[in-house]
Amino acid sequence: MVFAAIYLSTWAGHYTTRDGIHKINWAKAMLDGKVHDTTSKYGIGHTLLAIPPLAAARIIQTRTGIHAEPALYTLMFVMNGALFLSLVAFYLAHFYPPHAVWKTVLILGLATIWWPYTKLDFSAPLVLTTAFLGFVVMRFGSPFWGMLIVAFTLAIRADSVAIVAPLMLWCLFTHRSVRVGFQLVAAAVPSIALVGWSDWIRYHSLFNHGYDGEQFSNPLLVGLYGILLSSGKSIFLFSPPLILGVLGWRVFAQRDRLRSDAWLFLSIAVAQLILFAKWWDWSSDDAWGVRFVIPGVLLMCIPLVAILARRKLVIPLVGAGIAIQLLAVLVGPLNFIEMFRAQTFQREALYVGGRNRVDFEDIRYDPSYNQILGSWILFRELIHLPPSPANPRDAQYIGTRLFDAAKPQVWVSAAYWDLIWNARRK
Repeated sequence: MVFAAIYLSTWAGHYTTRDGIHKINWAKAMLDGKVHDTTSKYGIGHTLLAIPPLAAARIIQTRTGIHAEPALYTLMFVMNGALFLSLVAFYLAHFYPPHAVWKTVLILGLATIWWPYTKLDFSAPLVLTTAFLGFVVMRFGSPFWGMLIVAFTLAIRADSVAIVAPLMLWCLFTHRSVRVGFQLVAAAVPSIALVGWSDWIRYHSLFNHGYDGEQFSNPLLVGLYGILLSSGKSIFLFSPPLILGVLGWRVFAQRDRLRSDAWLFLSIAVAQLILFAKWWDWSSDDAWGVRFVIPGVLLMCIPLVAILARRKLVIPLVGAGIAIQLLAVLVGPLNFIEMFRAQTFQREALYVGGRNRVDFEDIRYDPSYNQILGSWILFRELIHLPPSPANPRDAQYIGTRLFDAAKPQVWVSAAYWDLIWNARRK
């Protein structure tokens, strides 16, 4: 309830992504009995999860005339965010005292990219919550029912195999039973069949997932550097508490009851890292940070519970994390990116004269054009303390600042509070 209230206070209540529109349109077609009527290439699982709020919105509009569709649909992601943290608290409560559990979920919920993604309708957060729910059921209950839940992530995103496979191996390792192995395979069959059926009705093929021309063609080292260390997309930059999770992993794993879990979290994070480092769009734009690896990042943050006593390290990293997420939830996680796509940002070419366009490679790799910095400028516009223009003569020697790369009115027009009660909403 605590996190539901916090996330509702920063809820935007409007559609946020172009990808999401395709998923919503397919859900509407299903509600109209037109399952085949879709151009969506995305997993059917997300669309199925969207049907209940969209159906409720139709009923409300029919009976009251109120158009509640965007609000009810996006409310699903607010509740998803709170549910995941409740599951983490339930899991950790078996091994750690209440104060440590509360501190951990507060850090995960407010100082990592999890908070901004309660405002966005991407699939990765749904994958994480579904997978972690299945993990908890497997951990404290039934391997079959747990895997039945986990396998549904394949219907949300086909690349969830990087989560499902490690969970299967973890369960086999912890149970060491042929019977359990058969249960796990049987539990995965319904979701695999659902994926096959959805591909068949769209493409008349069991092997076409709608991503023709999109490949794992990026150089591995480029992707690894970008996801881990780049100045514009590093997972440590967007989620500073991940550093605590990495440092705490060894201590977390030293507990006998948690050792296999620790290796599971690490294996999922590594599998996702390698998989998406090779993807042509490794940065997952448009996004706040790298959205593809949200499950791996959040799972690897959980071990920070083991080093909460190291306050000199915990306090600054958590403080930095909260500050970064506040920028996203107040001005909108994608507001700067959308402005950047719509406007032409230009900079002076150093020493050789002329001007050239600032592009996404600059956002990825140049700290002068960082997405967080762009959101900071938008926030300053909102509080009426915009940066002062730099001396134009300095630009040819030290580079053009992000604020000076676009006209001041561009920043002014793009700056607004991304909150549901704000009159300026999408």
